[in-house]
Amino acid sequence: MKKLTPWLVTILILIPAGLITYKTYFLKLSLLPQKVDDVWNYHVSLKPKDAQATSVSFPIPRSGDGLKITDEKIRSKGIDTLVDRNSDSAMLTWLSKEPIVNRVTYSARIDINPVIVKKIEKDFTTVYPKQIKKYLKLPVLTIEEEAAVKLLEGAIFEGGEEKSLVARKAFYYVNEEIQRNIKYKTIVDALNSGKGSPLVKARLYTYLLRRKDVPARIVAMLRLPLINEPPDEKIHLTFANEVFLNNRWIPVDTNRALFGERPDRYLVLHHHFEEIEKTISKKKVLYSIQIDRAVINKFNKAEYRKDILRKGSSIGFLSLYKLSLPVQSIFSTILLIPLGTLVLCLARNIIGVPTFGMFTPILLTLFFKETSLAFGLFFFLAVVAIGCLERYVLDKLFLLAVPRMSIILTLVILLLMIIAFTGLAEVFGASHIGYFPIVIVTSFIERFSIMLTEDGWTNTFKTLLGTLIISILTFALYSFPTLEILMFTNPELLFGIIAILILIGKYKGYRVSEFIRFRDLVSQLKKKAKK
Repeated sequence: MKKLTPWLVTILILIPAGLITYKTYFLKLSLLPQKVDDVWNYHVSLKPKDAQATSVSFPIPRSGDGLKITDEKIRSKGIDTLVDRNSDSAMLTWLSKEPIVNRVTYSARIDINPVIVKKIEKDFTTVYPKQIKKYLKLPVLTIEEEAAVKLLEGAIFEGGEEKSLVARKAFYYVNEEIQRNIKYKTIVDALNSGKGSPLVKARLYTYLLRRKDVPARIVAMLRLPLINEPPDEKIHLTFANEVFLNNRWIPVDTNRALFGERPDRYLVLHHHFEEIEKTISKKKVLYSIQIDRAVINKFNKAEYRKDILRKGSSIGFLSLYKLSLPVQSIFSTILLIPLGTLVLCLARNIIGVPTFGMFTPILLTLFFKETSLAFGLFFFLAVVAIGCLERYVLDKLFLLAVPRMSIILTLVILLLMIIAFTGLAEVFGASHIGYFPIVIVTSFIERFSIMLTEDGWTNTFKTLLGTLIISILTFALYSFPTLEILMFTNPELLFGIIAILILIGKYKGYRVSEFIRFRDLVSQLKKKAKK
């Protein structure tokens, strides 16, 4: 049997290693589902202001840098739609033979990631592709604006700078010298007062760069609400820039002091505001935009399930992602229990932490998971108090086992009633109170009472403390979503846990607690050995 153990452990470790290698290298599946931190439900409804209009257009987000668009839905009863994605952005047009009198809508689910360009090289480009040349077109300025911008150019630029340096110099000026103020809406006002609206600042930056032969454009964005902002917060249209350097567009935001970076709280509606400025004017179209955070977990299980089903292999057939969502939720919880038993075995067999058996710490962990850690600890300590009281009262009555347990069960139910009436469950953040606590604590009280009689107060409370420590450590495993999803996605890891448990089970040496307990004896033996 001694020779069998290494072989068995090796096989149990190779099984998950082989299956994970097969899934990642041969089936091209990721080890975990894709993480989704900022997923939004986007909805826009609109109708033309002109009662006789037979068409209406509006920009819609397009997948690209930092954006992934899914679940697009266009609602337009009896109206044709046309989506133009030929440019850097997308434009949706509703076309009807009759005047559009009802609102038309567009909705999508949007995954937003920050766009960060860490290193921007020097750029000496002189010739640009045809599709980029339109971003060099100089706007028509008034004589006063032209004179003001020309004077500013002489103050900012020395002449002969490469393109990335031009972009930075213009950025530093507009960001630092023009303060954000929505009351100032022209370039002349901004230069004279040192204040300008976000759109004016974006326009000034664009004009400065184009005059130096650097392609630049104004980006129309939606500022998304933060988590702590109310959900009915109005969605604001705001503006930033993009500059074409080293054959790619670099995000620039003079309103928020960002060069080469766009945070994930800004949704790009269109990359060329000059093209849509008249289209989205409130004079032409009535529209409302709603955005709220999608209620999903941090990992996109739905997309991962689709990837598995597309592979059509035996791995897909055995995947837990094929199960119904309620069953998946159950397995997400119970697949961490073997890890909890691993923690328990390490604590008991290697460290020497005493506990009330094997199942009590695990059951307590599930109790904490079902309610909350604060409520679970409060309820557990209240039950311990009942156990102490029960030992003194019921022992004097010399009752049989079954009536005694029935009385304990009744006391636990009375405790739950008191908690419900006083509202303590809400105070401690319990999600709900079910049947599970009754089963756990009723059996625990009797065992606790017996141990008090047989082993005394000191040893009983040491065991109680050890049980609580292991339960809390096991409960802490559930605070790592990545660990939970890793076990759910790769349940073959259970074979590896079995291998480790076999190794722990074969350990026959001293526990850490025994080294501490007999440290005086060990030191005496060492002294004798030296003599």
